[in-house]
Amino acid sequence: MEKNGNNRKLRVCVATCNRADYSKLAPIMFGIKTEPAFFELDVVVLGSHLIDDYGNTYRMIEQDDFDINTRLHTIVRGEDEAAMVESVGLALVKLPDVLNRLKPDIMIVHGDRFDALALATSAALMNIRILHIEGGEVSGTIDDSIRHAITKLAHYHVCCTRSAEQHLISMCEDHDRILLAGCPSYDKLLSAKNKDYMSIIRMWLGDDVKCKDYIVALQHPVTTDIKHSIKMFELTLDALISFNKRTLVLFPNIDAGSKEMVRVMRKKGIEHHPNFRAVKHVPFDQFIQLVA
Repeated sequence: MEKNGNNRKLRVCVATCNRADYSKLAPIMFGIKTEPAFFELDVVVLGSHLIDDYGNTYRMIEQDDFDINTRLHTIVRGEDEAAMVESVGLALVKLPDVLNRLKPDIMIVHGDRFDALALATSAALMNIRILHIEGGEVSGTIDDSIRHAITKLAHYHVCCTRSAEQHLISMCEDHDRILLAGCPSYDKLLSAKNKDYMSIIRMWLGDDVKCKDYIVALQHPVTTDIKHSIKMFELTLDALISFNKRTLVLFPNIDAGSKEMVRVMRKKGIEHHPNFRAVKHVPFDQFIQLVA
């Protein structure tokens, strides 16, 4: 704001790659939208948002009445390690034209996805300020490496916990540029008091489902050990079948190994099993009712 002076709106670019980061970015986007005197919002959509196999989740953004400024098809299909690298490369090739056209003052990036690494790299090399959401977390695997790399590319940080804040400080980030704010999706979680939640449960699991007598299952591949991930997923599905309960299974995300996991689902007949319903996507508002 100091750089721009007081007479010009701050041009904010929010880039979202998938359903998971959008659930965290949406509250921030709504906040920016309510302050039109101070901010101009550009929304860039890329990654698995634009793929039918993963639910065409860009529609969530449209349903929330945000104008999508740019759609970038950046995913190289294959769902293996090489495809992830190629997808990062494709995004790096396409993003400079978009950023040159939009000329944002700041880009908001969330988390630890390979798509987000491409966003942060492009913005940093083009001298665009980066605000990173949920840096400083520790979850293991390649996600930590990507998240910490984005932290070092970013200029401002919004983190969720005191331990995350301490991790950012230990990475030599300026304490004055770190905001401890909590997770942006907490507000929706805390306001999840829909009295008609049974209608949501029945919509996804059938009219005869009983409250607290169903399972919601979601498992993603661990990209640093794909073979082990697939074996673990087989064991998970075997356990779910043995429970003999109504079960909603979400397809895994687009990380390397997901294609093999979907193959395991089909080999075990999950999509046609009378106790199971397999879906690509559940809207966040409904998902939190299902798991509450």
